[in-house]
Amino acid sequence: MMTSFDDIDIETTKISLDELAEVLSAIANKSRLQLIESLLEGPNDFSGLKEVVKLSKTALAHHLEKLVSYGILVNTGRGKYKLSEDGKVLFFAIKEAYIKSQVKKKMEAKRKADHIQRMYSVRKPDELEVQFIRLQPMRVVSFQAISESPENEAWAKLREWAEPKGYFDDLEKNPIYGFDNPNPSPGKKEYGYEFWLVVNPDFKSDEVEVKDVPESFNVVTRCNVEDPARDITEAWKKILEWIKKHKIKFAGRCGLEKVIVPSHSGEGFILDIYIPVVEDSIPKDLR
Repeated sequence: MMTSFDDIDIETTKISLDELAEVLSAIANKSRLQLIESLLEGPNDFSGLKEVVKLSKTALAHHLEKLVSYGILVNTGRGKYKLSEDGKVLFFAIKEAYIKSQVKKKMEAKRKADHIQRMYSVRKPDELEVQFIRLQPMRVVSFQAISESPENEAWAKLREWAEPKGYFDDLEKNPIYGFDNPNPSPGKKEYGYEFWLVVNPDFKSDEVEVKDVPESFNVVTRCNVEDPARDITEAWKKILEWIKKHKIKFAGRCGLEKVIVPSHSGEGFILDIYIPVVEDSIPKDLR
């Protein structure tokens, strides 16, 4: 049972993490949060709350009992419930913390995007920056489409599955790679494109295709994309010419396009292009 905050000396009270976890678990449920949010507008009875959460009587009674037991809700009698003052404080504190975290995340994403934009704004248009990157073995989920514009269709499949699960929140933790599969061929308008999203090594799923990708050593360059047909094609041409110029051997595996800053609106985005090569064939003066 929660004690009124007015009776607590916050500075000297020792926090029990077990008890704190229990209180947080009491509201860590979408239906309970819906109940709390609805009661911000004022008391409501059992039948009214049932309309809010669309649950069975048994399930609703369980949630209400849990919230009442921790002093978040108060049973005023005759099947009526109201939000306690402590419940209001707790709900708004958690809501404020969540909003601040989301704002911070968006500001950080904007900061990274602005940094990349500034970096590209000072570069010469024809300058090619190259680095060598070793990709460790990775487990990925795969999304493929075959059509006249498979990139958009494969991306839509990936986004529909991954974005609600939070995989787009951190593209460093869960990077995204793409490549033609199958490649375009003369006389055919249709070709394929496949996206890989990196997941945990122990990830398993029956709803999406899961693949294990072996280690590779790559020549990498960055591509700032405004016009995909022009910019991506030109970037691939330049890096392939650079590799041939320095007599570096290709590893015989497909190149990859890694999403650095994705496009959610169809506007500009940023890719890194990875070309697998034989590490021992790289001249010493380039390492």
